[in-house]
Amino acid sequence: MALGRAGEPEPDWRRAVSVTEEPDLAAELRERLERPDAERGVGVTDLLALRRAYWRLAAPPPPIPPDRQERMRVGRLLHRRLAGLLARDGALEVRVRRDGLIGRIDVLTERPIELKTASLAVAAEALLDERPEYVAQLAMYCALLDRTEGEIVVLGVRDETVEQIRVARVAVRDPTAVRASMRREAARLRIGWKSRDPGALPRCPWYGRGCEFRVSGTCDCSGNEPDEALVGLSEIARVEEDPEDATKLREGLAALPAPREAPPIERFRELLYPRRAFFERTRPPPAGPPWTSPLDAPPTAFAQWMAAIESGPVGTVTRLPTRTEELEEEVAAFRGDPFLARTSRARWPPRASELLERFPQYGLDLGFRCVATGRTSGRVLLLLEQPDRPEDRVHVFRLDVSPATVFARIWRDRAARWTRALREGDPARLLPCPTWMQEGCPYRPECGCSPVADRSHR
Repeated sequence: MALGRAGEPEPDWRRAVSVTEEPDLAAELRERLERPDAERGVGVTDLLALRRAYWRLAAPPPPIPPDRQERMRVGRLLHRRLAGLLARDGALEVRVRRDGLIGRIDVLTERPIELKTASLAVAAEALLDERPEYVAQLAMYCALLDRTEGEIVVLGVRDETVEQIRVARVAVRDPTAVRASMRREAARLRIGWKSRDPGALPRCPWYGRGCEFRVSGTCDCSGNEPDEALVGLSEIARVEEDPEDATKLREGLAALPAPREAPPIERFRELLYPRRAFFERTRPPPAGPPWTSPLDAPPTAFAQWMAAIESGPVGTVTRLPTRTEELEEEVAAFRGDPFLARTSRARWPPRASELLERFPQYGLDLGFRCVATGRTSGRVLLLLEQPDRPEDRVHVFRLDVSPATVFARIWRDRAARWTRALREGDPARLLPCPTWMQEGCPYRPECGCSPVADRSHR
């Protein structure tokens, strides 16, 4: 039995969870799954630089220099803080799939809002000349939503401090025309992937500004490739400064408490499987199999499942703001509640009454996500990859949590043990992993964990 404070057993969280199936929702997702997109999905950010998008799929990821990693870390931190302010009026990270095109919109109110961090907050009248990719990206989000107006928020950042905030309102004449251009450019990229030849793709708009694929020698572009206008720019009607919104955001950020230097818990995985996570975080990862290009590989079952989940009405899949800065990982929501999308190799589906016995990790994971977001319910969207009966492939389980304090107590205890283990470099007091994770674990000789009785399925 897992132990809590002073050797006391952890509370039996299963008693705080009730599980019901949602067959109507499962049928809706099953229908989407049975009519998948015929073509590989192309993201809005892919359309900003087709050559870079080609290499992101055709070559192994190149190393990212430490200075850029640090800029990315600061950008993510500020992005989350600003998004949390804007979440009061809209939804965060709204996923949209349409016509084989994929977008993830930072904030969606009555208009899409794109958040950017830079060393200098560019004025609205200079965006088209100095940061046209910002405007193009927003125009494509407007096109996916059939909206004619969006907003760009740019933070001017120095040494993790926001020195400037500028807000620009962008008007789009014809979202339908933008979407047609997006489809054409996506087709060009798919042809490049299919032929394994990026030669016909245009030069990236940021050529010569430190592209990781060119720095690593993966992309052999010379700068003589065709230089083409970004998708959507021809349909921009106007870009105007919005100083009133900028002032509100500046005041809102100033009122927030100072952020933690570094969240001690990066992922929910560190609460679920702390012993394994300790070694993953503190030891170099073991060498994996050689990288292989996914260009010719069919989409995985999980990729198909996520495509079906995200293909619903706008706002179906979003991100929830969290109530704690102790955790870095974000919480995705399906229809407003935390959710887990999972695939399993189990041959027969679990009944609602046995879900927590067969897959206890699902209940514990969702319980933690409910604590992090202040919710009292969540969903497990489960796809069986090879069920005995085809009609058993898709299942949706709703988990209601009461009281959530049970999970909060487990969180506090495990977080304290985790922080101490990292500080002392000793995982001895961390919980061992379930049996299915111990089998074949590359860290097992060093870890020395003892077998446990939990034989839950993946």
